[in-house]
Amino acid sequence: MIKKKLISNKTWMQIHLYVSLFFIPMALIYAITGSFHIFGVRQNAGAEIVEVKVESPIIKGEEQRIILETLKKNHLKIPQNTDVRFFRNSYSMGNLKYSVTLSKDKAGNPIVRSVERGWYGVLLMLHKAAGKWYFDILAVGFSVALIVLYLSGLFLTAFCKRNYLSASIVTILGFLVTALAVALSL
Repeated sequence: MIKKKLISNKTWMQIHLYVSLFFIPMALIYAITGSFHIFGVRQNAGAEIVEVKVESPIIKGEEQRIILETLKKNHLKIPQNTDVRFFRNSYSMGNLKYSVTLSKDKAGNPIVRSVERGWYGVLLMLHKAAGKWYFDILAVGFSVALIVLYLSGLFLTAFCKRNYLSASIVTILGFLVTALAVALSL
């Protein structure tokens, strides 16, 4: 009696192919921004940053007015989204491409800071889940896709057939090296 496979190799190949093709852009975003970030290239690399001292103190409830007046007075661009959000001890408006914050400098004086990022900065911010929720859903989908791609790749290769011993040794070695790198990083 011949056992029938739950999913054929042809089906695994199609899953592997189409999932990998769909997520190529996400793979490139994460690979490029992750690698550059490891080497110290942050989201504001190449960004146009302008800091302006604010003459008046920060008055609770007046943050939006203070930011907009400071921008107009100094002939700086006003963001499309002028809704004010409070995050990490500063008030901000704008988006990943162009944002403006009202905060205090190291001496405790109020400042308005505008940041206009390039595409790398925007993509790195998305990598760090600082964008809209729909990119985060795509990112989680990409994470699930990586698992599907690895499993489908394993089922398609000789891992389960001819080269079981060598494939098992390499897999165990990968887990051991990764565990050692984690342990040494603590």
